[in-house]
Parts: sequence; structure tokens; C-alpha cells
Amino acid sequence: MIKIGRTSVLTLGVLVAALAVTAVRAEDIDKIAHLSGPDRQSILEEGARKEGSVILSTSLIVDQAARPLEEAFEKKYPYIDLQFSRNDSQQIIQQVFAQARAGVSEADVVVASTSAALAKAGLLQSFDSPVLAEYPAEFIQKDHLWASIRFTYTGIGYNTSRISEAEAPKTWEDLLDPKWKGRMVWTDSQETGGPLVINYLIKLWGKEKAEAYFDKLAKQDVAALTGSVRAALDQVIAGEHDILLSAALHHVIISHEKGAPVWFVSPNPTLARPDHIQLLKTAPHPHAAMLFIDFLLSKAGQHFLADANYIPAHPDVAPPEAQRPTVPALNGRDMLLVTPEDSQQMQADTMEIFKKTSR
Repeated sequence: MIKIGRTSVLTLGVLVAALAVTAVRAEDIDKIAHLSGPDRQSILEEGARKEGSVILSTSLIVDQAARPLEEAFEKKYPYIDLQFSRNDSQQIIQQVFAQARAGVSEADVVVASTSAALAKAGLLQSFDSPVLAEYPAEFIQKDHLWASIRFTYTGIGYNTSRISEAEAPKTWEDLLDPKWKGRMVWTDSQETGGPLVINYLIKLWGKEKAEAYFDKLAKQDVAALTGSVRAALDQVIAGEHDILLSAALHHVIISHEKGAPVWFVSPNPTLARPDHIQLLKTAPHPHAAMLFIDFLLSKAGQHFLADANYIPAHPDVAPPEAQRPTVPALNGRDMLLVTPEDSQQMQADTMEIFKKTSR
């Protein structure tokens, strides 16, 4: 017979109570996430006033996008304190998983390429928003676990101080030229780095041709970094590497406009990846979270993304002028979409190829 001391009994009692509350909360969150009708807005605002805050976990760059969104949202809803943390998508996944294991509910909303992993783990709450009617059906997950808020185009970034536009590689096959040996880098992020490029080329060429290509690329001594593609691009700009194989093209444009020696090549078809907004099942501030989801999906919220040099998903919001060179449809290129679900499905294969290809 196992003896349980007074402290253990109290702890067990608290745990049981917490689990009961969690079950009720999950039921409440589901109702809040699917509110409809003429009183939906007033119910959300009343609940949000009591909650007082909403916590966002995002891969959006802080000064470029997250902080302007914070200021705009708090101007619209001055009684809601929008708090956010910025991390790479892979780090966000790890954080949410760790909090789930610990039974801690911190974030309400996630804006990043995390939907596949979080959905597979059962951590996402389906939701409805009247703004979703303004989006194409393919921009929204069939069970409403996520909605697209922006697109990222990925290609080859290079340091223009070291490589001229005429000399720069124009296709993925051009990277096999011996002159690029030891001069290239990519990151290990499944959602945004080398594994994303591998997934794209498997979809484009088929697995056999893609694997043969990466066997050849492995002889080029491609450096592998852990972390964000933004940080990797900064290393290319600093001259630590010459070429980034998984460059987010909007990052390149932003840095180029600031005078950094960097430009890009976008092989046809352009690799396109959506970022999604997601509501966590354990959201501690569900009313405020739904107001933020409505806001970011609205034309006003999407214009803030465009102003921050991101490519908005809303069909009626034009891409920023500076980003027009990255948009396939505006530059005679096709687009090949690689979703987080694609990345999740191919994770084992792409990571194996990534490790074999990297030095």
C-alpha cells in the first residue's frame, strides 16, 4: 500500500480540480471560438474587458510587424494589453509543446508556420470569424484550425559584394557548380529552412530526381545553421557566407532597401509557403484572442502586414510596392505551394536528406 502524505493529498486535490477546470474551460473556449450572430462582437468585447490581455506567439519580426500590430490593436481595443513573444517557428513549436506537457497555458494565439505540428498534437482549437468569408476556401483549413494570413516566397539569396548579378546562380542546378563549394549555407528549420527547399524540390521533380540532386549538392560543403532564416541572411550580409539556399525573399527586399549588399534569385516555379493564424485549445484569454484573430484577418490588419513588407493573404489587399519583385504572378513566374502539412508529412525524409547534404 502506498502512503500519501498531507502535501501529496493537497497536490493531488489541486491537480484534480485543475483538470476539472481545464475541461470546463476547453468547452467554454470552443463556444467562444464559434460564436456567431449579431451579438457576437459585444459578447467578445465584454469578455475581453474582463480578460484584459491577449498573448501572441509569433515569428513576425518585432519592429517591422509585431509592434505596429500591437499598437494598432491596442488603439482599437484600449482595454486589451497585447503581449507577444517572437521566435522562429520551430522554437514556437517546442515552447507550446513544453507548456502543454507542463500543463501551463501561456499563449492564446500563434502566428507562424506551426499549424501542422500543433494540429497533429491536438493543440489547436477550431474557430469561426465573419472575416473568413472574404478569403478563398483554399486559404483556410477545412476544419477551421487555421487561416492563412500571409505568404512567404523562398529562393536563393546572395551577397552582392561577393557575387555579381550576372554571375549569381539562376537555377537550383547552378548551385552544383564547383565555384560555389564551401560558400553556401541553409538552416535546419523544417518550416522555413533547408528541409522546406528539399520538400519543394521533391514536389517539383519527384523523389528520385531530387535525391540524386542532393547527393551532388552534398559535395558542395553546404553549411547548416540552427535558427531562423533571418539570422542566416544576416550572416550572408555580413560576409560569413556568400549564398543562402533558403532565403525568405521579403527579408532580402527589406535588407536591400536599407542598403545591405544582398539580392535574390527566384527559380521558376517560386517556392511559396503560407503562414497561419491559430488559436490554442488552452487559450487563457479566448475572447480577446478572437478579437485579435478578427483584426489580423481583416483588411485593416492585412494592410499592416503589407506596410511591414509582408505579402498579405487577403485577396483584396495588394502586396507592398517594394515586394512586387518577389510575387510570382507579377513577374511571369509560376508558384508551387508547400504547406506546413506538406512539411509535416515529409519530415522524416527531408530531415534525413538535409543531414546527408549538410557539412
